[in-house]
Amino acid sequence: MPIFQDEVCNKVISLEETLDYFSSIDISDRDALLGGAPTLRALANNRTFLTKLITDELKDVGSLQKTNQYSAQVFTLGEGINFFMRANFWPAAHDSIFQASGARPFFYDVPHDHNFDFLTVGYYGPGYLSDFYEYEYDDVVGYIGEAIKLRYMGREALARGRTMLYRASVDIHNQLPPESFSISINVMTNFPDQITGTNQYMLDLPSGVITSLGNRTSLPLLCQAAAEIGDEECIDVLDYIRASHPNPRGRVAAYAALARLRESEAHQVWSDAVSDPDRHVSVQARIRLARLQGEAVAI
Repeated sequence: MPIFQDEVCNKVISLEETLDYFSSIDISDRDALLGGAPTLRALANNRTFLTKLITDELKDVGSLQKTNQYSAQVFTLGEGINFFMRANFWPAAHDSIFQASGARPFFYDVPHDHNFDFLTVGYYGPGYLSDFYEYEYDDVVGYIGEAIKLRYMGREALARGRTMLYRASVDIHNQLPPESFSISINVMTNFPDQITGTNQYMLDLPSGVITSLGNRTSLPLLCQAAAEIGDEECIDVLDYIRASHPNPRGRVAAYAALARLRESEAHQVWSDAVSDPDRHVSVQARIRLARLQGEAVAI
């Protein structure tokens, strides 16, 4: 279960002070990030800063949130050393934007974990709801269709002034609409190697089956493109990636592309992959070999 705190805070600070504080700590230290909860609550007591930022954005609607790489649900607030801040908007099921767009653009009913820690506070409204689960990351191979063991931890809402520390690769949440429109403010850790190299899982409940991987890396798709149009030079590069790339997911993608490009040698390609030191690669290689041989898949 994420770590919730409900302590009352009467202090009020600015967004700039908040950014300075989180830049001054070791954001990679989970305890240090949690120690910033009072600072984030003090920002949540500032009832004018977000209104001013939204008003300023609306004044220049032609360049509205031009640096925002996320969805319309996200409003970027700033960044610091290895982190960024954002506000998240959470419409209720009866709100017109929900009625027009449906649930998925707001990640409602999309159970998933995260591959980064973040600290969040309720800023406005009763707060969105979440059903929380925990799992053991090291027990998971990480392939589509794999069933992982989930432990249900309960349902919570992020009410105004309440803080929550969400733990990377530990906590899973299924977010649900609030009773009325709500806003949260997040401090998101931002370490590119972690975000691209650590798997993030989208899940089906209650089976616990992995339905997709969500970490942001273009390598698997580039490998697939190479499998479609690659030449001999491309094969040499893929061979190097499958042997040396630090990301197991990337190595699987390279093996898959090689097996596609050299279809007559696919059995040998996946036989080589079985010896990979990472289970994410070796287990999937055994699955591919079993399929090639028309055998039942045994993990």
